[in-house]
Formats: sequence, structure tokens, C-alpha cells
Amino acid sequence: MGREPDLRALLRRIEEGDTHVVVEGPNGVGKTSLVAVAAWVAGERFKRRETRQLFVPLPEPLQIKEDAGEFISDCYFAIARAFLDNEDILRRADRRIPRSRDVRRWLESPMLGGKGLSISTPWGGGGLSGSATANSSAGFSGAGFKATIRTWLREAFPEGTGGLVGVIDNLELLETSDAARRLLEEIRDPVLQLSGMRWVLCGARGIARSVATTPRLNGVLSDPIEIAPVDHQYIPDLIEARLRQYSIRTPSRPPVSSSSFEFVYEVSHKNLRDSLRHAQSYAAAYEAEFFLAKNDEQVHESFVEWLQNLAVDNERSVKMQPRTWRLLDDLAASGGTCSPSDFDSFGFNDRAHMRKNVVELERYSLVISSKDDDDQRRRSIEITSKGWLVHYARAQGLSAPSIPGL
Repeated sequence: MGREPDLRALLRRIEEGDTHVVVEGPNGVGKTSLVAVAAWVAGERFKRRETRQLFVPLPEPLQIKEDAGEFISDCYFAIARAFLDNEDILRRADRRIPRSRDVRRWLESPMLGGKGLSISTPWGGGGLSGSATANSSAGFSGAGFKATIRTWLREAFPEGTGGLVGVIDNLELLETSDAARRLLEEIRDPVLQLSGMRWVLCGARGIARSVATTPRLNGVLSDPIEIAPVDHQYIPDLIEARLRQYSIRTPSRPPVSSSSFEFVYEVSHKNLRDSLRHAQSYAAAYEAEFFLAKNDEQVHESFVEWLQNLAVDNERSVKMQPRTWRLLDDLAASGGTCSPSDFDSFGFNDRAHMRKNVVELERYSLVISSKDDDDQRRRSIEITSKGWLVHYARAQGLSAPSIPGL
């Protein structure tokens, strides 16, 4: 709900585009979830015979890493797992998968290491979970394994017949646009040029846009789709739909109602991930009897009090100078993001002076920033989940005595 235009745009890029999709938006806005829905819709369209393109998602989003070799290994391992996990679906669609038994035996032959399950591959890195990757004793070389995967992709997904959909997530974790650019350029040929793959790259703080148009990636990555927070008006319907999906019995009363979620959604600055995390933490803080003994209004009041106490605890853990507090307040008032070139808008004489205060905010995890030496105008400084909680405590005057900087 509230995502239909974004979903249609993403689905068109996946099904019709000849470049990999780039999605840009604030942290926690729901980018990865939207991609998962788009991949599911694409799969349903194939089942209903509305298209001859079969799209199958990789099992999990791939988290970006600085080590290109390790990340490339993660990608090939995830592709292999997607083929093996969806072998029946692919065969019913008359898609060829040669040598699957050999690869399955190799990938699923573990070696126990010093701390639980530890597996290693001849091509390095990768993982089932934690430190798990595939055993090197089953006979494939690194090059042979990758050649097999490339063959699978070409034969299972001839041009124009779909592909596997993989998410490369959290580009902003590389911190600088230069690091992201280098990584993507290194994986361009072994990963982004794979036939039969549709990649969706997700990033925040403008980093995806900054790397999507570089010369070596021109024609490989699309112009970014901008994903904004879900509009407030759709939140009640969204939560009610979620409750219908997960309720064990009908009627049911959840610990966090739709009105309570609207409240935390505003406090979290429309961050779905943070809002759901706070709601889950509140629900886990009390026994079921606590909620059964209260009516809806009392439960909502209890949730508000719980979140306020959490905000105050976070605010009291921060010890900063008034000028740094003022920067946090001004940044929140301006929407929660800014660029290094905005220093004069926040009352600083130069970038260096502003940067000194940003570093202090980062020290307390109130903001997070990434660096782009080529574009100081990119909105690369952003208030974190903790920062919004602290700002809420200050803006509501929940802490005493009076707060410096306000």
C-alpha cells in the first residue's frame, strides 16, 4: 500500500530493461522488501502465463563488501544455491540445469572447524550461514565452478526468457563513493555482465546515484529509482494487512496497534525498519498477561511511555557541547539529511568546522555519513535511529533539567 507506482517502475526495469536496476532511498525505507515483492510478482506473472520470462530470486540479499574477490565468491555461491533450491521450478519451466548433482554434493559437503561449522571453498569466501561455505574436497576448481554457473545461467535463461534476481544491498556500507565505485568496477565483468542475471543495487545517502553513471558502469546500471518513505496515510492499512497475515486467530489484538505504530513511525522519521524493531522490542518486554489485563487505550499509553523512556535513556547517554547539540537539532529540523557543502546553512564558517561537529555526532551514533570527494553536494550525512530518538526526547522536553542547545 502506497508503493504501487514504485513497484510498477521496479517491475518494468526488471522485466524490460537491458541494464541492472539501481534503487536509492533512506535507510530502513523498505527498498529490499520492495525488490522481494517485485520478484514475487514477476514469478506470479510467469505462472499465470502472462509472460514467457521466468524470474527467480536469489535466497538472500548480498551484503556489499570491500573485498571484491570475496564478494564475487558470495555471488556465485548464492547463484548456485538459487539453482539448487529452485530446481523443480526450473525443470517444470523446461529450463536446463546440467551437473546439478555434482555441484550439490560439492556445496553440501561440510568440514567441521574449530568453532562449530566451518567450510571453505577453492574459490575463497562465501557462506551458507555465518562462516559456512563449501567443501573443497569434491573436485571442482574455482574456475571450474564459476564456468559451471555461467553455463547454467546461459542454458536456463536464454536471452529474453528471464533470469535470477539478486539484490546487492547497502552500498553505503563502503562509506565512500570511491570505494563503492572501485568495487562495482571490479565486479563488472565477473558479476554484472553475467548472462541470465538481473541485479538490483540498493543504496542510501546518494551513494548509488554517485556511482551509477561512472564511465565504466555506463550502460550496465540504470538511472536510480528513488524510493521515498511510505506516506503516513497508508500506515494504518499497511499494519492492518500485516496483522491479518500473521494473526493466529480472528479477532486478535496485537501489543502494538495501528495507531501505536503511527506514533512510532513519526518518532522514527518514517523509517519502517526502525519502527518495526521498536514495536517488536516493546512486545518482547512484557508477558502476554500484561497486554490481556489492559484495554486498547491503556496499551497505547503504555507503549508511548515505553518509547519515551527509551528516548530519554538514549539522550542521557550523550555528553556533547551545545554547538554540537544545535547541529543535531538543526539537522532534524531540515529533514535529517544534509551535504558537506551545506555548512553555511548550519551556521559554520567552513566545512572543516562543521565536520568536527559531525564527527562528534558520529561518535555517539547520532548521525552516519559517507564521503564523496567528487561531490560535496551529495546528501551524505544522515540522522540515525538513535539520533531520531534523542531528538524526540529533546524536542518533547522529556529530559530534565533544560537541554543545552535548544
